[in-house]
Amino acid sequence: MPEIKLVLLDFGGVIAEEGFKKGITDLAVKFDFDAEKLKKTAFDLVYDCGFTSGKSDSDKFWELFKEKTGISEENENLTEFILERFVVREEMLDFAKWLGQKRIKTAILSDQTNWLDILDVKYDFFKYFDKVFNSYYLGITKKDPVIFDMVLDEMGEIPENTLFVDDHMPHVQRALDKKINAVLFRDMDDFKKHIKHYFLDAEF
Repeated sequence: MPEIKLVLLDFGGVIAEEGFKKGITDLAVKFDFDAEKLKKTAFDLVYDCGFTSGKSDSDKFWELFKEKTGISEENENLTEFILERFVVREEMLDFAKWLGQKRIKTAILSDQTNWLDILDVKYDFFKYFDKVFNSYYLGITKKDPVIFDMVLDEMGEIPENTLFVDDHMPHVQRALDKKINAVLFRDMDDFKKHIKHYFLDAEF
C-alpha cells in the first residue's frame, strides 16, 4: 500500500455530478438531437475554442455551439442550464475534510472554466482543499500530461505519494503514465471500495 501524501480530485464527475455532460444530454432531449452526437460536438468545441484553457469565454463557446447545432437560446440561459446540473456530492467533501484531518494535502485538478468559480460561490467547496488547479487559469488541460508535472511541482510532492481521481479514463491513464496512483471514478459505492486500497480507515 503506497503512502499517499497528496490527493488530487477532479471536479465534474467526481466532486460533483458531471453537469456539463448531463446538461448537454438534456439539451439534446429538449431540442430533439442525438445525445451522443451533441455531447461530442460540445466537448470538442469547449476544448477546441480554448474555453477550458482560458483562451476564450462562454459567449464565444455558446456562439460556436449554436452555429454548429442551430439551437436558438440566450447564452446566459444555456450557461444556467448547465450549471444547475453540477450538484456537489457531500460525501466527496466529507472525504476531503477527512483527508485534511489526516494532514494529507488535497487539491482540485479540473478541466473547467470560470464556471468553477461561480459554482464555488454557490456551494462554497474550495475551502476544503489546499489548492485549486483549474485549466482555465493554468492555460493547459489534462489532455497535456505536463499538467501533472506542474501540479506535483507546485504541491511539492512525488508521483508515488500522489493519488489522482477522475471519471475520464484517458486522464487517469495519463496520470498512471506519470507513475501517479490513480482511480477511475464510476460511482460512490465503487469509489469507496477502491479507496480502501489507499486508506484502510477512510471515513466519509
